[in-house]
Amino acid sequence: MNRRNAIKIAIVVVIGAVAATLYIFRDHFSMAEIRVMVDQLRGVWYAPIVMIAAYAVGCVFAVPASFFILSSGVIWGWKLGGTYAMVGGVLGATASFLVGRFVGEGMLTKFGKVGRAVEKNVEHAGFRSLLVLRLIPLFPFAVLNYGAGVARVAVLDFIFATAFGLAPSNYVFAYSADSIFNGSLSQADAFRRVLIVAALVLAVVLIPMFFKKKVAAR
Repeated sequence: MNRRNAIKIAIVVVIGAVAATLYIFRDHFSMAEIRVMVDQLRGVWYAPIVMIAAYAVGCVFAVPASFFILSSGVIWGWKLGGTYAMVGGVLGATASFLVGRFVGEGMLTKFGKVGRAVEKNVEHAGFRSLLVLRLIPLFPFAVLNYGAGVARVAVLDFIFATAFGLAPSNYVFAYSADSIFNGSLSQADAFRRVLIVAALVLAVVLIPMFFKKKVAAR
């Protein structure tokens, strides 16, 4: 085993161990814990830096992005909180993307035709495909980050698709968290708003693509 492969294995082991530890102690990330954190961070000047850094690092270890988005919305409201969460999310996603790109280099070649099909799709529609996946909040954030790295999506395509794809659900989550925490919105209403926004944004992206294919076919 050469040194490069040893580093890759070590990275995977560390990420897996930390992610497993966080999962085991997931019960500590409750609403009560969030309320304590809100009281501690609200009004502290360096709190946004702490949140952004924690979100960025958390992305690498597959900590659910919703935890940081909801916390930011509760602490700073949907405008500032959503913006801080966006910065942390894009930084963290890019970091995990680069880790996946390094660890998974050459992996697609082992999947034969499937791997070549993925490479072809990434080459011609990497930004568009990732943007659509980002707009669907059902796909795990960490899976897309590492998957895009293994698929070797272009770095700029990844960054812009992530930023544009996260914005709608990010701000809606932050707004919903702020409203739920203050008692002006129920969880069911918040979930419906997220689905409506995701559906509208997907329609804006997919409908032009559909008509473009029809015109090209003719």
